[in-house]
Amino acid sequence: MSAYTWIFATGIIVFFIVIVFLLFFTRSPIELSLSFNGDFNDIPSDSEEDIVTLSEDARLSYERAKTWQEHYPPNSIPTDITPPQLITIQEKGVSAFEFEWEPEANCMVAGRTEIQFMEGENCVQTNLPLPKNQEVYYWEAKLYDKPESTIVSVGVATKPYPSWRLPGWNRFSIGYFSNNGCKYFSSPFQGKPYGLPYKHGDVIGVGYRHRTGSIFFTRNGRKLEEAFTGMRWNLFPTIGANGPCQVHVNLGQAGFVFVEANVKKWGLAPSQGTLSPPPAYGTERDTILLAMGSTSQQQQRQDDLLIDMNGLRSVRPPPYHEDEVASP
Repeated sequence: MSAYTWIFATGIIVFFIVIVFLLFFTRSPIELSLSFNGDFNDIPSDSEEDIVTLSEDARLSYERAKTWQEHYPPNSIPTDITPPQLITIQEKGVSAFEFEWEPEANCMVAGRTEIQFMEGENCVQTNLPLPKNQEVYYWEAKLYDKPESTIVSVGVATKPYPSWRLPGWNRFSIGYFSNNGCKYFSSPFQGKPYGLPYKHGDVIGVGYRHRTGSIFFTRNGRKLEEAFTGMRWNLFPTIGANGPCQVHVNLGQAGFVFVEANVKKWGLAPSQGTLSPPPAYGTERDTILLAMGSTSQQQQRQDDLLIDMNGLRSVRPPPYHEDEVASP
C-alpha cells in the first residue's frame, strides 16, 4: 500500500473520530431533547417524583393549571390571524398588536405594551400571534423596577394559557428565566442552562423563525444560541412574573437593541400602517372645514337673536306681561 493510501485512510479515520467527539462531547446549540415536530402529543409528562418536590402552594398551582389546560387545550379556540385582523395589521402596522390581561390577574397594561405586575404569579399575552410572512419575527422586553426577589420569564406560548403561570412552566410554552438564566419548555422541572440571569435595566429579545419553528433569545443586544426548534404552532409573545416589576415591550414601534433586527426589519409589523395618522394638534387652523364651521356657527347665533318690544336686540325671548298672561 502506497504512502498516499495510508495518508488518505488515516485522514478518514481522524475525520470520523472528530465527528464522534463533536456529537457526544460538545454542547449542541439545538438540543435534540427539546426539538419537536409540532405535535402536541410529543411533549413528555412530568414524573410524580418531581411533582412531590413542590411546596404545597406550588403543587396546587401546578395541578390547577394542568387541569385547566386539559379543559382548554391550544386548539380549543381559533388562533389563526383572520382576514379582518390582517387588514387591521396592514392599516395600523405594529399598533395592531397589544398585550392583554385577565380581569382576575394582579397586573395591568398601559399604552398597549407597558406591563405592570403587582404581586403573585401572573402572565400576559399579545392579542395576536406571531405572523408567518417574513423569515424572522423579533421583539424585546426591558425590565424596570424589578426587585431581586421577583422572577421574570420572557418567552412565547400558545393560547389559551393559564394567566397565573409563567411561560415555560406549563405545556406549550417557552421561557427564559431571570433568576437562573435557564430555558424552560412546558415544565417547571425541565430547566436547561442557557444564558446569564438578567435584572433591572436588562433587555431580553425573542426571535422566531417560523419555517423551522426555532426560537432564539438575545440579552442586551447580544444573540444567544438557538433555544428550541420545531415549534410550528401559533405562538404568542408572553411575559410572566411572580412579583412586582414593570416591563416595557418593543414589538417594532421603536429601534431594537439587537442591531441585526433593525437592519433586517424583524419587527412584528411596520411601525406605520397604511392609514394616515391624525393631524397634529393646532394644524387645523385656517382650514376650509374649520372656516365653514365657524361661519355656520356665527350665522346660527345671528338667527337666534330676537328683537324685543323696544327694538333692542336680545338673545332671549321677550317676557310675558302680566295682563297678557291673565287675558284669555
